[in-house]
Amino acid sequence: MLIATPNLCLDRTQFLARVVPGAVMRAAEVEVTAGGKGVNIARVVRAFGGRPLLAGLVAEEDRRQLLGLLAAEGAEVLEVPAPGRVRMAMIMIEQELGRITVVNEPGATLAPGVWERYAAAIGSHLPGHDVLVCSGSLPPGAPADAYGRLVEAAHREGALALVDTAPAGLRATLASGPDLVAPNLQEAESAISGTSGAVLADAQSNVPERAAEAARSLCRLGARAAAVTAGDAGVALAQADSGTVQWIRTVPVDVVSAVGAGDSFVAGVALSLGSASGARSAVDWRAAVLRGAATATASCEQLRAGGVDPARVEALLARIEAQGPARVVAGGGA
Repeated sequence: MLIATPNLCLDRTQFLARVVPGAVMRAAEVEVTAGGKGVNIARVVRAFGGRPLLAGLVAEEDRRQLLGLLAAEGAEVLEVPAPGRVRMAMIMIEQELGRITVVNEPGATLAPGVWERYAAAIGSHLPGHDVLVCSGSLPPGAPADAYGRLVEAAHREGALALVDTAPAGLRATLASGPDLVAPNLQEAESAISGTSGAVLADAQSNVPERAAEAARSLCRLGARAAAVTAGDAGVALAQADSGTVQWIRTVPVDVVSAVGAGDSFVAGVALSLGSASGARSAVDWRAAVLRGAATATASCEQLRAGGVDPARVEALLARIEAQGPARVVAGGGA
C-alpha cells in the first residue's frame, strides 16, 4: 500500500482541565507525535502486520524531528524535501469535560517545482502497489486537482485509488474517478456545495438521509463509490452503478477519543481490498466498508489517533455483521 500524504505535521496534544476562551491556561501534560491523516492510516496498517509506504513532503527546517518521530514508531517513509517548517496541529483534551478541540495549521506554501517532484516520486513508486491512498489536506500552492492527477496515475498502473481529503481538494478530485472517496458528512456536504469547510462542526439532524444523499451526489460528480461517515450513527455507501444507498450502522463503545477515527476507517477499507486491483468491478465495497466501520469504532477506544487493537477490530466486525444486512436507502440513482 502506498499512502500519499503530502501535508505532514506535528501533533501537539495538550491535556488541560478545561479550555476557557480568553483565559491563560496551563497544560498538565503535553505530547508531541508525528501527525497527519496518512500517518494515522499507516499506524493502523502496521498494527495488522502491513508495511505501508508513507510518501510525504518533509519540511527541511523540522526534518530531523519529524523523521525521528516517524522512525521511532516504525514508519517507512518516501521523503520528498520541501523548504519551510512543518505545520502543527494543536489538540486540546479537556479532562473535566472529555471534550477535544483540534486546530490544524495549513502548512508552508510550496515553492515552484516541489509538487511536481512529489508527484514524480509517487509515480515512480506506484508499480508493485495494489492500492494508493490519497489522504489529508493539500499544502498551499499545490494544484487544486493534485490528488486527481495521482488517481489517474494509479489507474494507469492498475491500482485502486482511495481519497480522503479536505472539501476543496475532494471536489477537484471527483472528475478523475477515484475508486472510493471517504469524507465525513460535514466534509461531503461542503465539497458538494463548494463551501470552504474551514470550520466543521457536528450536525445531528436527519443524519442517515443526509449522508445517503451526499454519497449519491459524490458518485454523480465522478466517484466510483462513496462512503460518507457519520460518527457513531453509521456510514452511507453508494456506488456509481447502483440506484440505492446502503446505510451501515455501527455499534456503541466507550469512546476515549474520536480523533483520527475517519483515518482508521480508510485504513480498514484499504486493508480489506487485498489484491483486488485490476478488477474494480469485483471489489466488495460493502465488506470493505464493514471492516472500515469496525476499525474506526475500535480506534475510538484508544487515545492515540490511529491506535487499534486488531483483535478488538475483529470482535467489533462480528457485532456489526450480526446486525444483519445493511439497510437500503432508496434514491434516484447515482
